[in-house]
Amino acid sequence: MLIRTMTALTIFSLILSQEAAGAHGTVVITKRSGVVKTYEHARIQLLSDSSLQIAAADGHGTLTLDHAACTFVGELQRCLPYEVMIDHDGVKHPMDLERGTLYLNTSDAALPLPHSSGQVAPHSIMLALRTERGTLISVTGRIDGEPK
Repeated sequence: MLIRTMTALTIFSLILSQEAAGAHGTVVITKRSGVVKTYEHARIQLLSDSSLQIAAADGHGTLTLDHAACTFVGELQRCLPYEVMIDHDGVKHPMDLERGTLYLNTSDAALPLPHSSGQVAPHSIMLALRTERGTLISVTGRIDGEPK
């Protein structure tokens, strides 16, 4: 299971390396060894009230958060994901998730992060995940698509 997660993260890392016009997400993957890779132009989409997708620039890889415990801190939505899937060309792999937090702002104004001087920009997310192997994945960016 751990090897599958590492392979899936490697695949996700490789496919994020190509650019896509109009996408506004940045993905940073920090391996336990200290190797850091940054990928621009990821597409962030809300598919429904309970599903968030972060797609690679070339469209071949997707990170999907379908299951999370969510609450609101004012207008800012905070979610603790407990199931994350990596899809590479239709082949899905579950991520061995240790923990994670998603902040989602669908409003038209920047919203403050709780207990922080930071803010989440309008129509944007901040996501931090940690795998059981110690890999850290952070995603920030503007939501490219929202359900109507």
